[in-house]
Amino acid sequence: MIREVSLTSRHEVISFITRKEITNSVFGESVEDPMDFNKMEKKALVFIQECVWEGVEKIHLYITGLTPATTSFLKSYFDSGCPVLLSLFHFNRDSSLYQEQKIV
Repeated sequence: MIREVSLTSRHEVISFITRKEITNSVFGESVEDPMDFNKMEKKALVFIQECVWEGVEKIHLYITGLTPATTSFLKSYFDSGCPVLLSLFHFNRDSSLYQEQKIV
């Protein structure tokens, strides 16, 4: 099973697979304090653990900006030793589609 999720829900994100809008996100509409790394890391870890418990085989994480949120997610992912595969998806301005970057 693949879990498609955006980092935040502040931008419209269209799935690379289904071409439908992705409405769920790791951090919600916005991050209250983008300098509160610990809070973001904890929230990311909860999401990652839920994926493991639910038997998710791969996470497709759509990056919607906010570099501290991205790095907090990656830190939690690697620190947790997560067995779930991870790909990041970045918006390609030339094609107006998201492009996959395989991480693990």
